[in-house]
Formats: sequence, structure tokens, C-alpha cells
Amino acid sequence: MPVADNGTVAMLEGLLVVGIFGVLLYLAIRALSTRQVQELHPAVKIGRWRTAHYDVDGHTKVVVQKVTPAGTHVLDEHVIAEIPVTDPDYDELFMTAMATARQRKAIFETEE
Repeated sequence: MPVADNGTVAMLEGLLVVGIFGVLLYLAIRALSTRQVQELHPAVKIGRWRTAHYDVDGHTKVVVQKVTPAGTHVLDEHVIAEIPVTDPDYDELFMTAMATARQRKAIFETEE
């Protein structure tokens, strides 16, 4: 009996091998990226919120920051207001922004 042309079978086998390799590569990349997200995610959850203000280029930034428990690293920051230090209503704007920052801090703390 003569053997039929094996070109089609060889092509199918080649596609199968490439497909399996592609799936394995996808699963490996997916596993590595999931592990990195899991490693970073708990660090963002651990921390405490605080209100702060600092001057940058003639403006006072009033912010709510999430910091590490030791307070040494900022994990997240939300700018509440930027107030020019030369603004004639600086004191009023600053006090209002700080009050808003304290309210926002309380909201963030209740969400966790």
C-alpha cells in the first residue's frame, strides 16, 4: 500500500506544536504578571491617611496622603488645592482647603 502525502499531517502537527507553545507562553506571562500585582497590592492597602501641605514654586499644595505605617514613604496622594502664596485671601483659602482635606481623609478611612 502506498503511503499518502504526509505534508498535510506534518503541517497540522507543526501548528499544534506552535499552538501549545503559545498557550504555555501566555500562561507563564499571565502567572508572572498576576504575582507582581499580588505583591504590590497589599503594600497599597497597608498604610494610614494623613493631611499635609507643602510649598512648590510659590504655591502651597494641600493634600491627603496615604503613607506607610512608619510615615516614611508616600503610597498615594490626592491634591485638594493649590494656593498661590501671594493670594490676598491665602489664609481663608488655606483653612478651607485643610478642612476639605480632613473631610476627605475621613472618607478615605471609612472606605478601607
